[in-house]
Amino acid sequence: MDRAIAATVPILVLVGVGYLSRALGLLRDGDERALNGYVYWLALPALFMLDLAQAPLTVEALRFMAIGVLPVLGAGGVILALRPIPRDLRYLLAVTTVFGSLAFFGIPFAEFALGPGEPVRLASLAVAGIAPFTVAMALVLLEIHGTTGLRPSRAARRTAGRLARNPLILSILVGVALSLARVGVPAFLATPLALLGRTTAPVALVTLGVFLYGRDYRSLLPALGLSLPRLILLPGLTLVVVRLSGVSLLEGAVLVIMNGTPIAVNTIVLSDRYHFHQDKIAPLILVSSLGAMVTLNLWLFVIQQFFGG
Repeated sequence: MDRAIAATVPILVLVGVGYLSRALGLLRDGDERALNGYVYWLALPALFMLDLAQAPLTVEALRFMAIGVLPVLGAGGVILALRPIPRDLRYLLAVTTVFGSLAFFGIPFAEFALGPGEPVRLASLAVAGIAPFTVAMALVLLEIHGTTGLRPSRAARRTAGRLARNPLILSILVGVALSLARVGVPAFLATPLALLGRTTAPVALVTLGVFLYGRDYRSLLPALGLSLPRLILLPGLTLVVVRLSGVSLLEGAVLVIMNGTPIAVNTIVLSDRYHFHQDKIAPLILVSSLGAMVTLNLWLFVIQQFFGG
């Protein structure tokens, strides 16, 4: 119970600060785009680049990253294979299941629930392994959904071009390259990168609160059902995989947290760009964000039982 409170209260407070800042007029409509841009283009890339550059990418680290990816691929594949479900709904469930708020929500939750230091390093490592696949999967599914009749080769080129400009993927690649080359980050760069990276958690959560203010949430009940694959199916599969793989309690807890995070806030941007279920995405983000604060703490309890304490 103490761990659940320690993990949930700071998140609720920071999200509430963002929400109240809009309600009181301290921030205006559209300011969430500037905050999101700061986290997306500056804070998160700095965090990823520095953490990965300083982390030795051993065989164990690569195995840890692969274990986090397997449940995502499995869950996405299972949903897409459910032919009795209409194609449009399958694509909605697949995108919102694989595309989670790994960095915006997962890293802060891991830090609050498990502590700073090693849990945050493992969370960043998990994001480095999982995020490229989830971003690529979401974009590919959206391209296929939105470009019916377009040749696969053209859709693949368009998707590859967008991935090549993604700041999160680029920063992950740079950090991995520096780690593999065993090139240290100079102090005059490491210090500002560390300062930027430490702002990721609070700014991301405040941004979520700003984003949630004033949205149309008339479809909350259906959204609850649509969010269950992300909150229940994926972390459940992850729990099975980490139990079978023999990772440590801390590693398993971090992977379950990362794959049990709510639907990514950036899904709203993609839904607008691709005209993809725009009426359903905002309620899904709200319900999954609130629901994750409950389900993630339940998963932490479950994984402790699976690992024997």
